Amino acid sequence: MELRHTVTALEEGRTVKSILRDTLHLSSAGLRRMKAAGSFSLNGERVFVTARVRPGDVVAAELREAPPAFPPEEGLLSVIYEDEHLLAVDKPRGIILHPTHSRFTGTLANLAWGHIRERGGEGCHALNRLDRDTGGVVLFGKNAWAAANTALAPGGKQYLAVVCGEPDAESGTVEFPIARISPGDMKRVCDPAGQAARTDWRLLRTREGLSLLSLTLHTGRTHQIRVHMAAQGWPLVGDRLYGTPESLRRSEAMGEGMQALWCRELRARHPLTGEELRFSVRPSAEILSFFDFSP
Repeated sequence: MELRHTVTALEEGRTVKSILRDTLHLSSAGLRRMKAAGSFSLNGERVFVTARVRPGDVVAAELREAPPAFPPEEGLLSVIYEDEHLLAVDKPRGIILHPTHSRFTGTLANLAWGHIRERGGEGCHALNRLDRDTGGVVLFGKNAWAAANTALAPGGKQYLAVVCGEPDAESGTVEFPIARISPGDMKRVCDPAGQAARTDWRLLRTREGLSLLSLTLHTGRTHQIRVHMAAQGWPLVGDRLYGTPESLRRSEAMGEGMQALWCRELRARHPLTGEELRFSVRPSAEILSFFDFSP
């Protein structure tokens, strides 16, 4: 992949190194590799990084990276947004996001890598994480540079969740640290010794002992929403790991075998332009119609 920048009048006199580092956001390690390989240029010619630029000059950098270790696959992929650097997709519930040592194929990342490679992309880097049974927006960087330079907006992750229980307020904040129950255990718990975590919630609907919540994440701890809601006494419908006997009975009666959770919106700054992008989906599930809710 090639990055190109046309020098402006305000940048006159800067060095090529300055443009590569401060404008194109290449790391020090990346600059060293490019110097050794001669993979940057000024107006199409190889120069020293100390060369000075003038308005209208074009600084170009050829970025190379090894392809992902996991194989590309063809299949149905719901694309929300795509450009040269980013790919946003709507992840179905029930699919694993990324290959693991025990599952190397059949994941969303395999499908995304197949899609990216077919269009000339060189990499596939997931920029946010969703549990297997959580649906919604997943953003991929098509190269390592994009992955390193795409900033997720603070408070830019919005979720929908259906919980067992009815809050006694219209909105609130859960701010409990989260830690593993024990080393190697997948389950988490609220623990003062854990990592800081904050979830804002807002009540949208209630019906027959269930509530539909809109949630905003300010941190990205594993299972954060599931742990925080369970700690409030509102386990997610369908959550087999953090549910109570009562919530699991209700989930079974409703036919919900996966936690009722969707990443509804994700906001991020584009790695090249700095523009804030907003990626959103319209979750469609029978349990949302239970609330007569059309997102």
